[in-house]
Amino acid sequence: MSAVGVEMKAEEETKVEEKGGELLFCGATCWDIVGRKKGAQEGNLVSPTRLRPLVGVDIRFVASGSSSCHCVALDVEGRCYTWGRNEARA
Repeated sequence: MSAVGVEMKAEEETKVEEKGGELLFCGATCWDIVGRKKGAQEGNLVSPTRLRPLVGVDIRFVASGSSSCHCVALDVEGRCYTWGRNEARA
């Protein structure tokens, strides 16, 4: 076996399944996507809380802007989830 073949075999044997984690959210949450259908009557989340639509989803990456106005999460399979303010209801 060539040196390249040995190196490729070693890489295959050491591949580890990438796992994601659970997403916890806090802050302003009067947006439908986070499962808070009643609107602003429900207060903001002051402690980390599971978002119902993302329970059981292995999250790999999260990006959030100032005040969490716009958030993006990617799962381990590359699916993208977004939420945030949508005052225009577009």
